[in-house]
Amino acid sequence: MVDVHVELVNVLITVVGVCAGLVTRYGIAYLKKKGILTQLENKREIVKIVVMAIEQSYKVLEGKEKLEYAKVEVAKLLQQKKIKITEKELDLLIEATVKEVKDTAKTELKK
Repeated sequence: MVDVHVELVNVLITVVGVCAGLVTRYGIAYLKKKGILTQLENKREIVKIVVMAIEQSYKVLEGKEKLEYAKVEVAKLLQQKKIKITEKELDLLIEATVKEVKDTAKTELKK
């Protein structure tokens, strides 16, 4: 009886794994088809350029001042390119980019 339960659990785990793989594969293909991933990558690149420029040019500004300046500059650039972004998405992209830049700097300093 215990062996049957073990086998059923193994089969269930296999089925769930295959389903997750299929959902991921077709989900990514769908998002690429709709252009959502491309648009997100475009947003990330613009945010990265602005964050790096602000980090380099405005060393005297504090964190919150840099964040506000980055928000304004990114919003202007995205508006020029007619790319829509929410306030929450903008905050998350900027924070992620700042973390990435700082992690990269720490890694380079350790070398």
